[in-house]
Amino acid sequence: MRIGVCLWSFTDCHREAGRTLDPFQPEDLARLAGQAGLASIECGPGQFRGRSAAARTAFRDLLQRQNLELIIDTGSGTYATDVSPLTGALECARELGARMVRTTISSVLEGDRRSYGLEGWQRYLAALVDPLRQAMEIAERYALPVGLENHQDAGAGELLWLCDRVGSDLLGITMDVANALAVGETPEAFAERVMPRLRHVHLKDYTVHPTPSGYRLKRCALGDGVIDWPSMLARLDAGAPAARGCIELGATQARHIRILEADYWSAYPPRPVAAAIGAVRALHRAARPAEEDWRTPHEHQATASARAAYEMDQFERSVRYLREQGLLG
Repeated sequence: MRIGVCLWSFTDCHREAGRTLDPFQPEDLARLAGQAGLASIECGPGQFRGRSAAARTAFRDLLQRQNLELIIDTGSGTYATDVSPLTGALECARELGARMVRTTISSVLEGDRRSYGLEGWQRYLAALVDPLRQAMEIAERYALPVGLENHQDAGAGELLWLCDRVGSDLLGITMDVANALAVGETPEAFAERVMPRLRHVHLKDYTVHPTPSGYRLKRCALGDGVIDWPSMLARLDAGAPAARGCIELGATQARHIRILEADYWSAYPPRPVAAAIGAVRALHRAARPAEEDWRTPHEHQATASARAAYEMDQFERSVRYLREQGLLG
């Protein structure tokens, strides 16, 4: 798998925090990828807002010189009433020669859909079909694939249902590997289900910290957490060889997955007991000692320079891990 880096691995790595490179500047993100020997970058239209056509052309030329692919994302959001973030991302992707667009379908996090309830969530998904069809008309005009991400909100079956209902061959799935655990699915089971529609992969890992109501998931360098990356990437390479990957270390606050609360499951369709137990078992087996600190430096309110150093260290260790495991070309 060709692997790159997503902007959302960083929040505090700005020049004012003492960094040489600022990943929030697309040119610097490209240089960071090039220095690490990566194949692509992922960022959003906001990184190009206000730039002239000449500046955008210069950036496209930079990517070509460095042999980097570009993935444009929309950030998180909902398109039930406003599809413009996705259509805007498609326009940006076409102008910059991006390979694809990654999007999300809701603002739900931590797998907690209780505010919707099961019927409300199903109505919400149904309301996405027509807006996505409108957006995919543009995607098809530009021959741009779109990946719907499991952003700690949707299960494999629900994303496949959306793809089928929208009916575009260019609409597929971006799998955030570790996020499957937030909706009570193992990453392995999620991957197997979405493989025919898999377009793009976010490489994210978590350490797992038990709580009375479930588990907190804390970001970490790849290889330090719950995911068996050699096995996972071999599985993805075999089943979806054209898919691309991005290191996306994600949220700077631990995610609390309340999977042991009975009403956590109330907004999910019934599933075989063995499937639910599989996810809980994976979390249980990966759980760290209760006394281990689950907070990130951001939650400890560390200085900006300390937060930036933490983020960059995790990125650099992730690249080193992938290289040592023979997982980077």
